[in-house]
Amino acid sequence: MFTEMFRDHFPRGSHCAEFGLFFLKRFVLVHVDDFTCKHDLLLLMARKLYSFAHNKCCEDNVDAVAHQELLLPGHLLSSYITEKLEESLVRVASQARRDSHTNKDGIVLELKQEFPHYCSKLLGRYGGTIGSKVSSFLSTGNLTSSSGLDLQQTTGFVIIAERLNMWRYLSHFRSVHRGQFFTTMKTTTVRKLLPESWGFLCPVHTPDGAPCGLLSHLAAKVHVTCNGKQLGSNWRSNLLDLMISLGMSPIRGASDLVFKEISFSHWLRQGLLQVCFDGIVIGCAVNQICAHLSLVLRCFKTKPPPGLDVDPTLEIAHLPQSNNGTSPFAGLFLFSQPARLVRPVLRCSTSTHLEMIGPFEQATLQIACNIQDGATSGHDATEAHVEIDPTYILSVLASLTPFSDFNQSPRNMYQCQMGKQTMGTAAHSLVHRRDNKMYRILTPQSPLVRTHNYCSLGFDRYAQGTNSVVAVISYSGYDMEDAMIINKSSYERGFGHGSVYKTVYVDLTNEAHRRGKTQLRFGYASLAAVANGSGSAEGRDFCGGDDHLLGIAEDGLPEIGRKVTMGEALWCAFDEHNKERVVGLHKETEIAYIDTVHFLGCVFSLSSSLIVHHLCQVWQ
Repeated sequence: MFTEMFRDHFPRGSHCAEFGLFFLKRFVLVHVDDFTCKHDLLLLMARKLYSFAHNKCCEDNVDAVAHQELLLPGHLLSSYITEKLEESLVRVASQARRDSHTNKDGIVLELKQEFPHYCSKLLGRYGGTIGSKVSSFLSTGNLTSSSGLDLQQTTGFVIIAERLNMWRYLSHFRSVHRGQFFTTMKTTTVRKLLPESWGFLCPVHTPDGAPCGLLSHLAAKVHVTCNGKQLGSNWRSNLLDLMISLGMSPIRGASDLVFKEISFSHWLRQGLLQVCFDGIVIGCAVNQICAHLSLVLRCFKTKPPPGLDVDPTLEIAHLPQSNNGTSPFAGLFLFSQPARLVRPVLRCSTSTHLEMIGPFEQATLQIACNIQDGATSGHDATEAHVEIDPTYILSVLASLTPFSDFNQSPRNMYQCQMGKQTMGTAAHSLVHRRDNKMYRILTPQSPLVRTHNYCSLGFDRYAQGTNSVVAVISYSGYDMEDAMIINKSSYERGFGHGSVYKTVYVDLTNEAHRRGKTQLRFGYASLAAVANGSGSAEGRDFCGGDDHLLGIAEDGLPEIGRKVTMGEALWCAFDEHNKERVVGLHKETEIAYIDTVHFLGCVFSLSSSLIVHHLCQVWQ
């Protein structure tokens, strides 16, 4: 079976053992390269399965965030590009084999004379489309893969980062989707808010409707590990030597110290607990030593000693040994890979330190919400942790709702959605932006009632909304549900007014091709007329009635601040060959005002383009 499946990856006549080794390396425990480590990890998986069958441990919840990691864009792109490169190289090798069989003498001569040319020809034929495939994937979000990359969906990988306001733009980069596959499931198990999500996924900020519970948002202080801190290349081996010195028994291949010839199966027969580091079994120890190891590593993680580098985001989870069916599988588990969620808490021992913990580690800790809830300093509280702020369980947007603990839970959820839909201050560089449509509130105000996160995060720089006085009158005609009557004078003074910025692109190359012209340039007169002065503002009547060109300057561009209605001239170009004018009209029914004009390219170039920003005034 393997021979037929992987025939393109090996030359003709390869031994069956090569196919088997390729399968083990490529598809079995892919995060481990050494076959001995693969063997030990398979033994550990079998031991866990037997423990579950004998009711000695509970089942892992695959829907809990403690057993999940994020699929980052860089990892997805690297996997996709790797697959396309491999497919191209396999096709190149197959084509070279076919050439050698059909024309052996000719191909040998070509390889001797023009080897680089032959290789570049094959690579250009089969590998030149990789860039276009990646570009298509980024623009459409549709994954075209032969293997599927072990994903449960092929579409929906890309969304548009809408900049309706800063709240909406920010939430795009803090959102986490469970997957398109789960939207079709009729069960609600995957949508439930589990205790393991405390402090990592916001319990409030999720949309209502179909994506409820599937599209979540990270808590305010959560970040994703990306191996950002530069550690030494041998920090893992130094950490392993430290654990061996503290009593851990290493297995074969784990270290160059003693006991390297003893296998993992030997230690399992002794009834010891396994110690795993990044999904690799590195040793065994009794339960007391594992507890001591977790305590020492936690101290070194917050305050490493001189000469020892420890990843500050290292996840340390000690699961004590228990034979009841409600406890998880026992062992000491360490994690330092990227794509994990971590969040800060305060570790209170003899002194207070900031510690980064993960969701799998959090289930083994005692964390108080407030310092008054029992977390004290001293030798009896070496494992005590305290939340920095109770509001850190909420997302950035959910923490902006004042007095949210006095609202119904659905009201807080709706506020997170409505805050992303309102008109606000999307950016401060509207004059220099090229977005097709942007919104801007004209009379923003700082809210009178705000949370401390609103001030600390500086949301006043991107203000949205206006303070208003709401009167609730239980009188017929004024008790309309989900509606209000706005004071006329307030509306006339600008309450709720905003602007819609739209961008019009004018490319003279496309205009000339569409209108059947040879060459166009911006302006309302020929170069000769401009040179002798007949093309000036006083001499426009040389071409007849030009009332429709009022507001167009001599360069054919509109004047800043000009009011434009439907059917009025927006720009003017001149055809030097046919001595004709080409006028572009405003095609929208809404009244607009020219805000900015940007000219790109040379005046006499065929690729000259005009960018006109115009805005229309609406009320929010």
